[in-house]
Amino acid sequence: MRGRRFDRRIFLRAASGLAVALPLLPSLRARGQAADPIRRFVTFYTPNGQIHSAWWPTASSGTSFTLNDIHQPLAAHQSRMTLLKNVDLQSAGAGPGGPHQRGIGTLFTGQYLQEGDFVDGCGSTAGWADGISVDQVIAGQIGLNTPHASLELGVRATENDVQGRIAYSGAGAPLPPMLQPLDVYNRIFKDLVTPDQSGTMPSDPMLAERRSVLDAVGSQIAELEKRVSSDDKQRLDAHLTLVRDVEHRLSQTSIACTKPAQPSTLDPTSETDMPTIAELEIDLLSIAFACDLARVASFEVSTGLNRIRYPWLNSMGEGHPLSHMSPDDPDAHSELVARAQWHSGLIARLYDNLASVTEGDTTIADSTLLMWSTEVSEGNVHSHTNMPILLMGGGWHFQTGRYVDCAEGGKNPSHCDLLVTLQNAMGVSATTFGRKEYCTGPLKALT
Repeated sequence: MRGRRFDRRIFLRAASGLAVALPLLPSLRARGQAADPIRRFVTFYTPNGQIHSAWWPTASSGTSFTLNDIHQPLAAHQSRMTLLKNVDLQSAGAGPGGPHQRGIGTLFTGQYLQEGDFVDGCGSTAGWADGISVDQVIAGQIGLNTPHASLELGVRATENDVQGRIAYSGAGAPLPPMLQPLDVYNRIFKDLVTPDQSGTMPSDPMLAERRSVLDAVGSQIAELEKRVSSDDKQRLDAHLTLVRDVEHRLSQTSIACTKPAQPSTLDPTSETDMPTIAELEIDLLSIAFACDLARVASFEVSTGLNRIRYPWLNSMGEGHPLSHMSPDDPDAHSELVARAQWHSGLIARLYDNLASVTEGDTTIADSTLLMWSTEVSEGNVHSHTNMPILLMGGGWHFQTGRYVDCAEGGKNPSHCDLLVTLQNAMGVSATTFGRKEYCTGPLKALT
């Protein structure tokens, strides 16, 4: 999909699980609700840390910063980027498990690991993470009116243990990723209704029923406005805004999402198929967001074990041993930077796709917030301080296009504070997340 714009207008897929029943009022004992803008959220994981000398901007002053090697593929989206410096993965400093296990388990949950029998490279053992991940909390807020509350995608994330999972529906409840594009396609698009050759949509009884509900709600509001107080009339008007928004979305379904071609079966363990799988999954996720079939996703490339090669980049060393080399080792450095650039390019592909789809006066890229990080800061020392964290989007909640030093008073904040900020940006009214001893509230550097 790179370089190809969606040449059809791709509109929202009309409110599955539609919730527009007439609001109760104070005189009828409740109140209405105005329509909220649609937001999307993605967690993005890559393994074994980053080469810091190629990650951090080479020159910076707030909103003026020069991208380093790893982020060059994202240059077109620099205004959407927020690079965070001096944020620590404090909740990875205790509890069961080795550094890779604790890092990946707490990265999006903010929780320690449970006791268990999964073995880290150092011989330590642990179980699953002991809490829900931030993407699933957000899905509970914004994903309930779409066919899929969240999508979990992975590329060679084949290990079924704590080092191979980033999304959790609750304590000890990991969500396995879909590992090949055909599985993604079958889950999201197999039953999608599409136009016939003339461009006419087939009759959709569910759509007709939803329009009927909207007509009934509008009639009820018109009747009630004749006999309620002025305050209640304002609340009715606010709710009518929601109804009209949904009506507009439904009215556009005559030009529906174009159903993507069914991908072939690929081998999720193959290093040869890996780049094709990754790009197809990014494209399918882009279309799912554009069609409003989902608004929340997690995307993981490999696992904390990461004993894989990237032959299409001429990187023939196994990732985990490579990450243990000195970052100044010329061979290890060049291979790891090339891999990180490829990871960066996947995010660029996602935002290129989303930026090609208009939504009102903006694009879907403007409504999508993504967090990219890893389970250790630097692979050779297994550190959890000064984590390499990139945010894409979120400009409706905090200023983007910045390189931000988050240290305050000589101390680095916990990433749990960042996870609170991400929830707030997505409409979740939270003041804490993960283990409370590592959380002080929203990340001050982004407020």
